[in-house]
Amino acid sequence: MKTLTILLFVVGSTLSNPLLIKPLSTKVLEKLEPEAKALPPLQDATVAYALDLSASVSQSTFQCIKSQGYSTVFVRVYNPQGNGAYDSNGGYNVKNAYAAGLGTEIYMTPQPSSSKSAAQQVDEIYQGLNSAGVTVRTLWIQVTSPINWPNNQVTNQNFITALTNRAKQYNWATGIYTSSYDWNQITGAWSGLTGTSLWYWSVNGNGPSGETPPNFQDFRNFGCWTSAVVKQFGQAESVCSVNVNRDVYYSSVTAVQQSAVMENGKIVVGTNVRQ
Repeated sequence: MKTLTILLFVVGSTLSNPLLIKPLSTKVLEKLEPEAKALPPLQDATVAYALDLSASVSQSTFQCIKSQGYSTVFVRVYNPQGNGAYDSNGGYNVKNAYAAGLGTEIYMTPQPSSSKSAAQQVDEIYQGLNSAGVTVRTLWIQVTSPINWPNNQVTNQNFITALTNRAKQYNWATGIYTSSYDWNQITGAWSGLTGTSLWYWSVNGNGPSGETPPNFQDFRNFGCWTSAVVKQFGQAESVCSVNVNRDVYYSSVTAVQQSAVMENGKIVVGTNVRQ
């Protein structure tokens, strides 16, 4: 879900220099990005629109986002700055998105060079969201921006495996946010990561003019994936005065049924995307 932070942020790449593209943001941008265009009508009842973001967002702003045609938001719950830490904006955003009636997915931007282990980083997410009254079903892991990863691709493979293994110990499904270029550079075109869903980014540049069509027709197999369930088709745009990226995804329910979920007094995240 570059920065999802909203599944990671995020390559044969569509860009001449993909390192210049901003996927899910690692920080709140001070400058408001260009206003996104109105969403085109969906032609398929099995897909829906989403946004991914890392900024702190109020309930009223999420209500505005929902009114613009978005069904789900991907919110960042782990900030890679410094040694990496739970992103407190995550729990706040989950609550406000729930109150606005939006479905919610969560993503982490891990810190692969941290003194904290991969397991510890996932533990911090669990502890932070559990304290916020949030139950997780799916965690999206951002694997983008090769410059931020060690040069040793086997080390990176092991780190990603450790993240997914720890998530599985919490009975969470996992997904990866990346692109073919990012994945090839960071992991060496590794095909050994199985049992994970794919969220890929495909843009021609930042802002509305850099968008690609909100469909999956440009997907090509890479890594272990022969299909994707989420596509980020727009980056660095503004919706309801919030800096976001725009996504389309295969829904686990019809668009009419999209809504926030609560079980046993806790908000449930990670149930919106078809696994």
